[in-house]
Amino acid sequence: MALTADTIAKHNFNKKLYNALMRGDRDKVIQLCRKTPEGPLHILTIHQDTVLHMTTYSKQKDLVLSLLQELTEGQFAKLMHPNDTGNTILHEAATSDRIVPAAREMLIKAPKLLSMRNRRGETALFRAARYGKTMMFEFLDDETNKSIKNAEELKAFHYRNDKTTILHMSILTEHFDLALVIASKYEYLLDEKDGDGMTALQLLACNPSAFKKGSTQGFFKRFIYACKKFTSISN
Repeated sequence: MALTADTIAKHNFNKKLYNALMRGDRDKVIQLCRKTPEGPLHILTIHQDTVLHMTTYSKQKDLVLSLLQELTEGQFAKLMHPNDTGNTILHEAATSDRIVPAAREMLIKAPKLLSMRNRRGETALFRAARYGKTMMFEFLDDETNKSIKNAEELKAFHYRNDKTTILHMSILTEHFDLALVIASKYEYLLDEKDGDGMTALQLLACNPSAFKKGSTQGFFKRFIYACKKFTSISN
């Protein structure tokens, strides 16, 4: 089937916009976004990623901030648009500590982004734990605690659909320093079991990296000591 003139024009436009984005050509990206009614919310890929998705994914903080400023108030609700995997722009921001200022601006414009889950059932907070981004995790954790006052609703942010917790995930991905931060703040997670019936400590005991010398030297012992310390303080 032959492509229509409109389809070809759209493809060429998206190609120009994508190439400008990958070059980090701020002025060109903004110029091209202004040519489309959706602006920075223009869908750029077959996976339903918007320009803001792609810019955030590529960790271009200043460009993300500039694009957010291009939006009108009437477009703020559309910031919650998920791509094919269910990731919002905040999920993409959660993978980098560099994007914290942009994440803050996203939440000012669309606070509901904080509670949105992707297809894995992960909030942006959970995703920050998965990628071991301590600064982003602490920012999102603070925002969550400010906006969610109900204890049970707050706990829901610490789990995804398969019962894996943020503590399980930080250990599975070997972000041990963040695991200590999480365990110290949310002691109840030490006893929580994932879908396989494993606690975070059991997962840690099965991970050889926790016993190796180097940056994680003595981590298992440190974690055990910290767990005892948290327990004694709470008692």
